[in-house]
Amino acid sequence: MSSENHRHSAGTTALQSPSARRKFLQQCVALTGACGLAYLPAALAQSLRLDGAGQPLARRALVLGNTEYRPERQSIPSSRKNVNDVADALTTLGFTVARYTDAPAQATRGVIRDFFTELRAPSAPQSLALLYYTGHGIQHRGENYMVPTDVPMNQAPDSIARGAINIDQEIIAQASLPNSTCVLIFDACRNDPSKVDTDAAATFNQVNPPRGTVITFSTAPGRYAIAPVSADQNSIYTSILVRELREANAAISVKDFLDRVKFEVRRFMQSSADPFLRKYAQDPEVAANLSLRLSLALEKAPGPIDAEEQAAWNRIDETLAPADRIKLLEAFIQRFKSSRLVQAAEVRLERARLSQAAIQRNRVQIDGAVGDAEFREDQAKALDGDKDAAFRVAGMFEQGTNGVQRDDRRMVQWLRHASELRNGIASYRLYLHFRDRQMDREAVRYENLARQQGYTPPPRLDTRRG
Repeated sequence: MSSENHRHSAGTTALQSPSARRKFLQQCVALTGACGLAYLPAALAQSLRLDGAGQPLARRALVLGNTEYRPERQSIPSSRKNVNDVADALTTLGFTVARYTDAPAQATRGVIRDFFTELRAPSAPQSLALLYYTGHGIQHRGENYMVPTDVPMNQAPDSIARGAINIDQEIIAQASLPNSTCVLIFDACRNDPSKVDTDAAATFNQVNPPRGTVITFSTAPGRYAIAPVSADQNSIYTSILVRELREANAAISVKDFLDRVKFEVRRFMQSSADPFLRKYAQDPEVAANLSLRLSLALEKAPGPIDAEEQAAWNRIDETLAPADRIKLLEAFIQRFKSSRLVQAAEVRLERARLSQAAIQRNRVQIDGAVGDAEFREDQAKALDGDKDAAFRVAGMFEQGTNGVQRDDRRMVQWLRHASELRNGIASYRLYLHFRDRQMDREAVRYENLARQQGYTPPPRLDTRRG
C-alpha cells in the first residue's frame, strides 16, 4: 500500500490522491446501474407493512454522521453526503427522520437517549425504528465505538474509547423495544488502532442481536471501512445502501434487504480492478433476531402474480432443506425470468448455497415436527443461512427449551452450523466446549477460527482463559 495513494485512520480508510479519487469515483458511478427489488405474494406483503392488529406501522429514523474531526487530516468529507442521502431516501419511504451532523458527544448521547425513550413510551405506537451512523468507529477491548467529533483522534485508543459512544452498551443494549422493531446500521471502521493487522491477540467482536433487532456493520470485525476524500461522493457501503433504498418496495423484508446490500458490497469490492479495494474488501456483518417480517418500504402494495408462479414460490417457502431449496430457486429463476420475484429469489439462492455448503461440512439433523413455533421459525432461518438463528437453535438444545429435549450432540451440530456460517461467537463457544472436555485439537481449531471470524470475548467475560 502506497502512503501517497491511500490513508488509514482509526475509523475510516480514505482515498486521498487525485488518481485514486478518480478511479474510486469512476467505480462509484458504476454503482448506479439498475438493481431493483422483487415483490412477494400479497399475503406476505401484508405482514411486511402492517403490525399484528393490521394497522400501518409508524416509521421513525435517527440519522447521525460526523465529518469534522481533529486533527483535520482525520476528517471524513463524505459523511455529510451520506447523512443527507440516507435521510432523504428514508423520508421518501415514509420515515419521519431526524438528522444530525458533527454533534459532540454529550449532544449525541442526548439525541440517542431521546430517540429510544420516545419509542419506549407507553403511548408510543408499534414502530419500525432505524438508526444510521456514519463516521469514525473503532473496536477496542472487544467493544464497538462510534467517535464524536469532539474526541480527538490523535490520542491513545483508551482515551478515544473513553470519550466515544459505546455502541454495545449505549445503543444495542436499549434497542430491544417492547413495541417496536429496531434496525441499526453503522457505516464505520471496526479496527483497533492499538493493534496491527498481524496481531493475533486483537480483540474484535461480532455482535449478538437482542430480540426484535437487526444490526448491520458496513465491514467485518477488525476491518476498515472505505470512503473517498470527497464531499461529493458517498462511502462505498452507503453508496450501495442508498441505491437500494431508492429502489426498495414493500415486498422485501428488512433482513433480506440488508443481506442484499451485504452481497452487493462484497461483490463490488472483491471484483474491483483496484488492488487496494480488493485487499481491504469490506464484508458487512448482518446480525438479526426478528420475529416479524417487516419492510423498509411500506406504502406500495404489490401487484398480483399468477397462480402457477404463486404455487412455485409457496413450495420454496415451505421447503427447509437447503439442497432442495437451491433446486427450487434455480428452477424458479429459470422458469419465471420476467417475474417480479426473481431478485428476491436470487438473494435467497445466495443464502441457500452458503447454508448448503455449511451442511455439507457438518451434517445437521433437521426436525420439522418437534419444538414450538419459535424453535421451528429459528430452525428455518438457520437453514436459510442465518448465522444468529443457528446459534439460538444451539442454545435451545443446550438448555432443553422451546419444546426440544436437552441434547449436547445436537447443540454441537448447530454450533458447528453457525460457525460454518461465520458466527464467531459460535466458534468461540465450540472452543470452550472442547477445551472443557480436554479435546485440545478441536479446541485450538475453533479458537483460531473464532479469531479469523472476528471474535474473542472481552477479558472480563471469560475469566477462564489461560
